[in-house]
Amino acid sequence: MLSKMRPPSPNRKKEVRLKRGPWTAEEDKLLTAYIQKHGYGSWGSLPHKAGLERCGKSCRLRWINYLRPYIKRGKFSLEEEQTIIQLHAFLGNRWSAIAAHLPKRTDNEIKNHWNTHLKKRLIKMGIDPMTHKPSTSPSPKNGSNLSHMTQWESARLEAEARLVRE
Repeated sequence: MLSKMRPPSPNRKKEVRLKRGPWTAEEDKLLTAYIQKHGYGSWGSLPHKAGLERCGKSCRLRWINYLRPYIKRGKFSLEEEQTIIQLHAFLGNRWSAIAAHLPKRTDNEIKNHWNTHLKKRLIKMGIDPMTHKPSTSPSPKNGSNLSHMTQWESARLEAEARLVRE
């Protein structure tokens, strides 16, 4: 039996190969200049208008997480870290809700900082990063000192979480 596939339409647009991977400084300049002049409007059509070979989602995420002029980048202060821990105890992984309490920080940056630094620090202290309570199986090599530190930190986190709720 013969297949009833139709030939490609001559009016059909050629598929454009979209660039993937890290953004270059030149691409950042193109995106920033376009948005400053025209605004972002439709993210789907923006890359073509700005002269970028990227998809709209990639442009949107690059702008939101890295290029907006008022974003605070770099090392988190101790106060910011404490706020993240307190709010995570209360809100869980609701990164955008946590970001609302940290001016100029993006939810993506907060999530990355939590997963790469803060969660591991809590685990090292013997605190379960999901419940913010002492872990059920403390490591025997640190003995009672770790248990005491865990109890103190747990009590501190609970008190701070109550303050955040009020």
